[in-house]
Amino acid sequence: MANIDQPIKRLFQRRPTDWVRFSVPGIEDPIVRPFKTEYTPKVSSKLDDVFWIESENSTPFLIHFEPMGYLDESLPIRMLRYRTDLWEATYHEQKKIIPILQIVLYFYPAHDHGTHLLQEEWHGEKFLEYTYRVIRIWELSPQEIVDNGWVGLYPLLPLMRRNAPRKIRKEALQFGVDAIMKVTDIALRRDLLAVMGVLAGEIYPKEWIHSMIRREMIMESPIYQDWMREEREKAMQEGIKEGMKEGMKEGMKEGMKEGIKRTARNMLEKGFDEETIMEVTGLTKEEILLLKKQ
Repeated sequence: MANIDQPIKRLFQRRPTDWVRFSVPGIEDPIVRPFKTEYTPKVSSKLDDVFWIESENSTPFLIHFEPMGYLDESLPIRMLRYRTDLWEATYHEQKKIIPILQIVLYFYPAHDHGTHLLQEEWHGEKFLEYTYRVIRIWELSPQEIVDNGWVGLYPLLPLMRRNAPRKIRKEALQFGVDAIMKVTDIALRRDLLAVMGVLAGEIYPKEWIHSMIRREMIMESPIYQDWMREEREKAMQEGIKEGMKEGMKEGMKEGMKEGIKRTARNMLEKGFDEETIMEVTGLTKEEILLLKKQ
C-alpha cells in the first residue's frame, strides 16, 4: 500500500472550501482558515488537518479531517484524544469550548474496522459515549461531486461506487480524469491528477493509470514530487535493510547488491518508470529489464 497520507493532506490544503461545502450541506459562503494554536498538548499529537470555519448561517466551528489509509482498530481512542486536544486548545485561548465536526475518511473498504462508537459503562452507569462522522468514499456518487463543482474531491472519483463490472470500472477511471482535465488552472490540474494517480493506483491496473495519467502530465506537481521522494526513500530504506540482512549472511558486498535489486523490485511494483529506478539504484536499463522478467 502506497503512502496516501501526504497527498491527501496536500489536497485538503489545496481546496479546503470544497471539503467544507461537501461536509456541511447548506453552509453559506464559508470562510475557511487553517486552525493553528500556540497551545501544545502534553501528549504529542499528529493532529494537523483542522480548519476554523466562519459562516453567515453558522456559529464558528472547527472541522477535523482524519484520512485513513490503513487499518487501525484503536482509531476511536485516538480520535477522542484529538478532540480533547482541540477542546483544551480552544478553551486555553478563548475560554470556551468550540463545536468540532470530526470526520474520518476511508478510501478502501479493507481499512474500515467498522466500530466507531466508544462507550464506557461501569456498574450500570454510563460515563462516556463518543463517536464521529464516518465517510466511506466508495459509497459516494461521483456525479454529485462533479455537479456541485467540488474540485478538491475530483481525485477521489474513481474510488466511488467502484463495485461494478470491469468495463464500467475503467469508464469510472476515465470519468475522473476527464473531470480533472476540464479544470482550467494548470497547476491545480497537475496536483489533482497526481493525487488521483496515487489513490487509483491501489485498486486499478497500473497500465490503466499510465495510459490515462501520463508522467509528463504530473511531473511538475509538488504533490507528485513529494510523494515520489517519500516512496524513493521508503524503497531505499527497505532495500538497504534487506541488504544489511543479506550482508550478515553472505558478506556485505553481495548483501548490498541484493539490497539494490530489492529496491528496484519494490519501485517496479509501485509503478516507477525505468529512468527513475536507474537514477535511484544505479542499475542499468538491461539489469532492470532482467528484474522485470524474474
